[in-house]
Amino acid sequence: MSKRSVIRLSLAAAAAVAIPIGASAQDFTPIGDRILSDPTFLPLQGQFYGQSGYAYERTDGHVFDSVGADVESRRHTLSTFHQGFSYGVTDDIALNVGIAYGFDGHTRLDAPGGIRDTNQSGFEDPTFGLTWRAIDQRAHPMSLDLFGSYSPDVFSNKTASGTEDASVARGGPAVDFGAALGRETRFFTIRADATGHYYGNSTLDNTTTGATVHTTDYWVPSVGLQTQARLNDRLSVNVGADYNFNGDPRVVNGATGVEHIAQLGDYQDVNVALNVHFVPNALVGSVSYRHEFHDRNTNVFPADPTANTQFDRSTDGVGVQLRYVFK
Repeated sequence: MSKRSVIRLSLAAAAAVAIPIGASAQDFTPIGDRILSDPTFLPLQGQFYGQSGYAYERTDGHVFDSVGADVESRRHTLSTFHQGFSYGVTDDIALNVGIAYGFDGHTRLDAPGGIRDTNQSGFEDPTFGLTWRAIDQRAHPMSLDLFGSYSPDVFSNKTASGTEDASVARGGPAVDFGAALGRETRFFTIRADATGHYYGNSTLDNTTTGATVHTTDYWVPSVGLQTQARLNDRLSVNVGADYNFNGDPRVVNGATGVEHIAQLGDYQDVNVALNVHFVPNALVGSVSYRHEFHDRNTNVFPADPTANTQFDRSTDGVGVQLRYVFK
């Protein structure tokens, strides 16, 4: 981990605890409630929980060649509708399913050869998961959740053509699993998690040439911290941060056989959200903002180092979400 990354993570952690420090006079009596907007929320037995949302994100970056010259600027934007459901099998076990659709995606590349524009749309692969509350704070000092999810390779990954948009799906399966500790009080909640993200072998189809690009599987371990400060019975503020240790998959161009190593670079994000209980603990609306700090991405070509490239970027995202629970 670089010194710059440590500094970023430290600042993110400081931001995550700034709210409760400024409100030390509030009530920190431990509770074990299932508060709909809370980071530790889990539906009770027989409850259906849903979340519907819209998000917009923009990524800006620059590409550098093997000698460090800035050869291209990139801007990518994407809007996404996402829908998720969870069902409480018991008070401690919930089944989850979710899917998202991306649209109005646009990539603009500005290089010496001219400006190129491509569009992107389509479904992301669905996700199926399970959460088990192994320790419930209603009977213990804190909660412990063990969770996992699986995304099958349902939708293909393809480049844009003259008549079709590029796809949104990654072209391969994915698996997540992890654990989270939570501590909830009347005023404040803190939740820390460690997650392993596994991305299986994936394929990108070039719709113009018919060639394919194959990417090997890789892991992305991550750690995160989420907090919530409840200002009153209807208003709350979430602040959080994550650090993701990105992998180094190998990428092979099926048409040429040329292989390179994609050193993806770690990334961190900080996020904030304002939540409003329109119907107390039954219908909650949220507005959110997220910023991602990306370490440099380097493509290493062992057979021809002069072909190496580097990519610096950062991402900003805003969103709105409705959460609701019913039997």
